Amino acid sequence: MERFRGQVDSFFAVADRGLALSLTNIEGMPRVGMTLRVGERLCKVLELGRNSTDGQPVSYRSCLTGAPTPAYGFVVIEWNDDFPEPVEFRKMWVAEEMVS
Repeated sequence: MERFRGQVDSFFAVADRGLALSLTNIEGMPRVGMTLRVGERLCKVLELGRNSTDGQPVSYRSCLTGAPTPAYGFVVIEWNDDFPEPVEFRKMWVAEEMVS
């Protein structure tokens, strides 16, 4: 199974839940409970988004011109600290961390 990773496109707080990450350039498939390395932190995936185009957590589609676009999707991660600064997260890569 391919290790999950993606690049943060944008993010927003989800009240009393955590932080929703909009990801692009996704490789692999996220799962609830998966541990992600987000910068120097390890965070659990709490929820998976469902894209409006196909209802999947990760979508692959072509743009209107028929050219392929990078895989994209949302995950909600546990986040109990202050809201991060956009410059900290924008374009950051997050990746599955194998923990034992």
